[in-house]
Amino acid sequence: MRWLVLALAACSGTHAAAIDARTDPAVCKADLEAALDRSCGSDADCVLVQSEDCCGPIMLGIHSGTQTTFPAKEQTFETCLACPPLGCAHATEDESGQPALGSAAIAAICASGRCTSMVQ
Repeated sequence: MRWLVLALAACSGTHAAAIDARTDPAVCKADLEAALDRSCGSDADCVLVQSEDCCGPIMLGIHSGTQTTFPAKEQTFETCLACPPLGCAHATEDESGQPALGSAAIAAICASGRCTSMVQ
């Protein structure tokens, strides 16, 4: 019994905290956001790229011309999330979580100097 207590104490140390911090979805999302260029002056400055949460695609608006570097940033994000099999799925969404249903489409727009996505 004493060994079990010691093993549990060892597992609850800084290593476990480091794993939790690395896979915390909020931390992963913040790191992705920090890596993206979202600056814009008009809608023409923005393009869509596809990101994934643990249940499906999310379209992001980023600065046009930076989309070639996005795949590596997305891979780092997905590795950070380390999504377990959840059995969930959602339709493609804009950044606010709105799905593009029926004839609706998601567009990249410039809102207050920041590229984002919006169902239109």
